[in-house]
Amino acid sequence: MSTLIDLINSSLTTIDLADIEVVKSKHCVDFKQLISIYEEDLVVTQSLKDCFALSLAVHVSVKLESEPLWLYLVGAPSSGKSTVCELLSADEHNTRPLSKFTGLVSGSRQGQHLIPFLQNKCVIIKDGTLLLESTPQQLANVYGELRDIFDGSLEAKYRNGVSASFSNISFGMIIGVTERIYALNMSALGERFLHCRLETTRYTEVQRNVSAIDRILNFSKLSVAEGNEEGDARSFPKQRQYTAGFINHIHSRIVNEDIIRVRYTSDDAMLIQSLADVVACSRASAPRKSNNEEITYDSRPEASTRLVKLLSKVALSLCYVFGTNSITPDIRRLLCKLAIDTSYGRQHTILKAITLSKEGLNKLAIAAATEVPIETLNRRIEDLKSLRVIIQSKETNRKITGRKNHVLTTPAWVTNAFRKAYKEYRCHQNQKQSE
Repeated sequence: MSTLIDLINSSLTTIDLADIEVVKSKHCVDFKQLISIYEEDLVVTQSLKDCFALSLAVHVSVKLESEPLWLYLVGAPSSGKSTVCELLSADEHNTRPLSKFTGLVSGSRQGQHLIPFLQNKCVIIKDGTLLLESTPQQLANVYGELRDIFDGSLEAKYRNGVSASFSNISFGMIIGVTERIYALNMSALGERFLHCRLETTRYTEVQRNVSAIDRILNFSKLSVAEGNEEGDARSFPKQRQYTAGFINHIHSRIVNEDIIRVRYTSDDAMLIQSLADVVACSRASAPRKSNNEEITYDSRPEASTRLVKLLSKVALSLCYVFGTNSITPDIRRLLCKLAIDTSYGRQHTILKAITLSKEGLNKLAIAAATEVPIETLNRRIEDLKSLRVIIQSKETNRKITGRKNHVLTTPAWVTNAFRKAYKEYRCHQNQKQSE
């Protein structure tokens, strides 16, 4: 008996489960080729292409130094966020998919810290909306941990004696969320996430529905449990294989080749600075103790340095995605989209209306241009005045009734930033639509 056991033990080999491939990748080295494969079974809109490109840029950025790239993929329910996340998770070597996320460290003696499993990976959280349903204290704890690790180190000590200390940990992150994320304002503490909106239209929705009906009624197969070796069609097995191949390709390029030295112009640098200024002004918040209390002190928007670094890293990463070594018009367009999506909200809408006007606007004109309720508008204007992002002109426009009506303008650097960003964005959007 002992001889048989010894024979069995000598034949056993250790298997690292992390090395087991569930998805067999297929060769793919070109983004356009990848999109063409998606189009075989998916309704691929321009917005979906843009979201894939930016998400892939975040994915590949984990191999590059500097601040990590973290992205909220924002869209309505059933807009395609989960599909994007599932396809990106097809790569099993550089990705860490999580079904739920409640923090980086555990205060339980029996628990295990999550951070060591994330190093040098792109974390994919398909549904981050559950996190937003946490209590305010839980949210504060989670985002406090994220801010610490983003900046390079995390120290945590719990009353039960459990402690955690980590440094030099870096990972990318993509979280699929609904528009509920806009109710969460972390700007006063220094926001770390960029936003990418996955837009859908009624036309796109109908296209997807027609495709879904036809696929179910005319092309249904047996389930995986009944022997379907191709895999569940809902997970797009072919597209997952090619996505894994493409992700492996761009990660391998970074590891095995010299880092791309991007060719860029002074106008490219000016655009990145303008986009960073737009984001900083749009998501700045004035300090109020509660919604109904007055502003406690005057503050300023965040310094644009972190945003400039993040946008520059996105540009470099997009060069790998598109297989180029220069900032192309398409990369400039995607940088504009990313910045404008990150700036999304009523404050941005108000600033956009003022900066794109010729000589400023009064409150009634802003309300008409933005369709923001006058009560909300008054509050936002007070915030922006406190932040010194808008200026109330000393000169006034006098109506026929004799009542004074102050004109609101913005400082030159804010005006120039918004005009630069939107001139660039509209130019490329019109070009895309004409193609």
